[in-house]
Amino acid sequence: MAISPTGILPEPLMRPGKLGEVLAAIVALPMTGDDKVELLVGWARAVGVQVSASQRDRVRASGIDHLGIPSTPRTPAELERELSGGG
Repeated sequence: MAISPTGILPEPLMRPGKLGEVLAAIVALPMTGDDKVELLVGWARAVGVQVSASQRDRVRASGIDHLGIPSTPRTPAELERELSGGG
């Protein structure tokens, strides 16, 4: 299923000249890397620009699945163990 950029990115970013701002916005989102790439490519198609492989790699690397952050919610007990240094 495709992710619609219009439902996630603010309308002012839906312009071709906003690539830098779009990259920053997508990098900041708590999504998996693949979902971020899908969002970036959807934005690019919607506004009629191309994105490079390095730009796709940048947003993919910022995904929650690449930062050591679990993609599923943790239980309070798991959070407590992590915060107390228990792993």
